[in-house]
Amino acid sequence: MKKIGIIGAMDIEVKLLLDNMKSLRKEKTGGFLYYTGELCGKDVVITSCGVGKVNAASCTQTLINKFRVDGIINTGIAGGLHEDVEVCDVVISSNVTHHDVRKKQMKNWFPHQEYFEGDRKLIEAAERAFKSSNVIGSSCHLGRIVSGECFVDDTQLKEQIMKEYSPHCVEMEGAAIGHVAHINEIPFVVIRSISDKADGEATMSYKKFEQITAQNAATIVMNMMKVL
Repeated sequence: MKKIGIIGAMDIEVKLLLDNMKSLRKEKTGGFLYYTGELCGKDVVITSCGVGKVNAASCTQTLINKFRVDGIINTGIAGGLHEDVEVCDVVISSNVTHHDVRKKQMKNWFPHQEYFEGDRKLIEAAERAFKSSNVIGSSCHLGRIVSGECFVDDTQLKEQIMKEYSPHCVEMEGAAIGHVAHINEIPFVVIRSISDKADGEATMSYKKFEQITAQNAATIVMNMMKVL
């Protein structure tokens, strides 16, 4: 891959990456700022898309059409769902999907996909990067990541999502990024560090672990550049 697009929802999720970029150039397109330059020897374009799937989809399409990236990585924070996933752990997407869109709709209408598969090469690079990263007290999991237009902090909703999708974590952008990447035939992967357990304590946990988990995911992304 010659040029990688990296998307975080919030500035905190890409700060470490921007701080380590060389030859950084800034450009505003469609209301979003895109930073072009070099990260650990790799040509990259980094952006923070804002929260939600529409913002994420818009940024992804711009990365593809305007900046001609040939691989996309989504980095950031998520709520843990799987029983083995703990706060500060890392989840790498085997696949992604929308938990707020019916499976029947996903299957019967374009692009006729219930799930969008993460790229094997990017997954392997993320797994290698985790092993070489100093992410203290964390385990790495490969599994499904689901997205929807809400912050999940309700146990009943959490159980419903777990029953229907068997995901490892939940967030608000990854499925949209994977969806757009898929229809453009661009390889992608989503990397998320767990800030909370998507339950009644989620808001408090999120505030406590937001910074460290954002840095966990970004550290892995930065180390991926060295192995791609």
